[in-house]
Amino acid sequence: MLTVDVRCRVEPELKREATAVLKASGLDVSTAIRLFLRSVVEKGGLPMELPRVNPTTLAAIRDAKAGKTTRTTLEDL
Repeated sequence: MLTVDVRCRVEPELKREATAVLKASGLDVSTAIRLFLRSVVEKGGLPMELPRVNPTTLAAIRDAKAGKTTRTTLEDL
């Protein structure tokens, strides 16, 4: 028996696109979310691999956010 609501805010275009993809597979958004949550429980984590950012990239992101960037061209390399 389904008795709990789960709410999520997403961009309207994302919802439209995802709804169309899921509909082509015979699913609605609620069913897809239920499948995702079941998979999380069964795997004990996310059901897909997420890319991991290496320390060099993390440092570059921090520097860019702090305005500490330098300009390099292909010729400089």
